[in-house]
Amino acid sequence: MAIFLNTFLKTLAIFLSIIFIVILISLALNLANNKENKNFMFVSGDKNSPNSLAIIELNGMIIEKNIEFPNLANNFIISPKQVKNYLDELVGIAPKIIIFSINSPGGTVSASKNLYDIIAKYKKNNDVEILVHTNELLASGGYWVSTSADEIYASYGSIVGSIGVKGPDWFYYDQPKSISTGIFGNRIETINGIKVFSNKAGKSKDIFNPFREPTKQEIKHLQNMVDEIYNDFVQLVSKNRKIEINTIINDIGGQIFTSKQALKSHLIDGEISLDELVKRTIKNNNFENYKIIKKNNQEIFLIKEIFSSNVRNVREFETNFKTQCLSIRTSITAILNYQSTGC
Repeated sequence: MAIFLNTFLKTLAIFLSIIFIVILISLALNLANNKENKNFMFVSGDKNSPNSLAIIELNGMIIEKNIEFPNLANNFIISPKQVKNYLDELVGIAPKIIIFSINSPGGTVSASKNLYDIIAKYKKNNDVEILVHTNELLASGGYWVSTSADEIYASYGSIVGSIGVKGPDWFYYDQPKSISTGIFGNRIETINGIKVFSNKAGKSKDIFNPFREPTKQEIKHLQNMVDEIYNDFVQLVSKNRKIEINTIINDIGGQIFTSKQALKSHLIDGEISLDELVKRTIKNNNFENYKIIKKNNQEIFLIKEIFSSNVRNVREFETNFKTQCLSIRTSITAILNYQSTGC
C-alpha cells in the first residue's frame, strides 16, 4: 500500500508539473505576442513592403461598451472606442488600404453614428482607401457604418439593408390582475387586480410604464424622435451611395436584401468573397509587392479566462449583460431586431 501511494504521489506531481509548465509557456507566448504585435499581425507578402493592406474584422452588435465583458463576449460586440484604438495604431503603420470585414445586425444609434464618424475622420485625415465587406449580415446600424467607406462589398448569400430606425418598445398590460414567475417564465394576468403607485415629477416622467396606456401626445413625440433620426439615416445613405432619397424611402425602405438584390439597388458595389476582394484590390492598385496585416483575434486561453478578474463573478457579468440589453430595448436603435443580439 505504501509503495502504491508513493508511486501515485510521484506520478501526480509529475503530471501537475507538466500542466503548470504548459500553462506558463502558453501565457508567456500570449504575452510576447501581445507585446510584439499589439492589435495587428503579419499575414502574408513582403514584411518590408510599403504597400500594406490592413484587415479589421468586426462582429456583433454596435454598442458603446461602458461595462466590462469577458473576452468571450467581446467577440460579439463592436465597440467604437476599441475600433478607434485599432485605427490609432494603424496611423503609425500607414496602410494604403483598410478592409473592414463587418458582420452586424446593427446597434444603438449613438454607437453607430460614433463609429461612422471615427472611420470617416480617419479616412479624411489619412491617405487611405477604405472598403467594407460582409460575409453574412450588414444591416441597419451596420449598414449605417459601412456608408463611411469608399466601397461596400458582400459575399454571396449575405443579407444587406434594413435602412430604418427602431424606437423603444412600450409594453402595456391592460388592466393587470397578477404577476407570477415559474419554470416557464414570467406570467401576467390582467383585468384589474394590480394597482401601481409611483412618485414622479415632470410630464411623462414615467414613460414606458407597462401598467398604463401611452397618451397620443407621447406616441407622437416618440415617433417624431424616430423620424428625425431616420431622415438623417436616409440623407447619409443618399449622399454616400448616390441614391435618390425617394428611392430609399419608397422602394428600399427598411427591407433586407440578398447580395444580388442589394447590388441591383446600389446598396453595395459588388458580390465577392473577402479573399477575392483582397486579391482584386492588390491587382487593381498595381502593387508589385505588398504586405497584408490583420487585426489579431487573440486566442482565449481557458486558464486565463478562469483567473481573469473580468469573469470572477459570473452573476455580475449576467447582470451587466441584462443591463445592456435593457439599455438597447429602451433606447432608439438602428438594429435589425432584439433577438439577433441575444437580448
